[in-house]
Amino acid sequence: MVRYRSRPSVGRRAAIRHFYRWTRRHFSTRKTCGHQKVTDAGLVALLLSRFVFKVPYASSWWSLLREDRAGLPSYTQAYMRSVRLLARLEALATTAEHLAEVIIDSMPLPVCRPKRTKRCTFPGARWGYGTQGGFYGYKLHAWVTGTGRVVQYELRPAHLHDVTMGYELNRRWPEFGGPKIIGDKGYATLGFVLPPKKNTRYDTGWRVSRHPKLRKRIETVFSQLVAAQVRSVQAKTLSGLRLCVVLAVLAHNLARP
Repeated sequence: MVRYRSRPSVGRRAAIRHFYRWTRRHFSTRKTCGHQKVTDAGLVALLLSRFVFKVPYASSWWSLLREDRAGLPSYTQAYMRSVRLLARLEALATTAEHLAEVIIDSMPLPVCRPKRTKRCTFPGARWGYGTQGGFYGYKLHAWVTGTGRVVQYELRPAHLHDVTMGYELNRRWPEFGGPKIIGDKGYATLGFVLPPKKNTRYDTGWRVSRHPKLRKRIETVFSQLVAAQVRSVQAKTLSGLRLCVVLAVLAHNLARP
């Protein structure tokens, strides 16, 4: 079996303590029964720390943790408990706040290689296209602030158009204080700030002196999520994929100063 050894700039214990300071405010710090080996707050902190050390697979990260912590449950038990906490994690990752402007874009999340699509049984996966060509799986559609924090996201099959998902994200637009939504040419419709096309006959709100540099922020965020191994998922269900995405988003937001 391949052994993954992380080379971080911060120690493993320090990273787990950093996340535990946040998880203990939102999850239980008490064991509900005698045979429970780790609290909900401790479990979430351990799972979040994987994305700091960029370990490709959650099962490999859990095996590394069990080398130092003999009392941890098996990965199967930890995974089933984390799935039960999924709704709470997603609510914390998409808490509404008043914003002046947000950046919208999407990134591919393939679930298998193209040659395996005929045998792939992942529920809901579809063919879609991105900047790097076709892929089979899902897309992550997100709102990102100018400081690089993900404030809202949706995970949908890859064949859905960006404009369709843009309007779905806009359902919570009043909750965020009605921010300006900055997109690319894929969101060529009224309501978005986007670079004008050659045949555009109205002012899209795009300003060359400011918006191109601001648009790069969401590309940087997506690159950081990919580097944190958000695409390395050993999940066979949509719940497993959602769990990986929400943990990656939370770890990215919490790791920011």
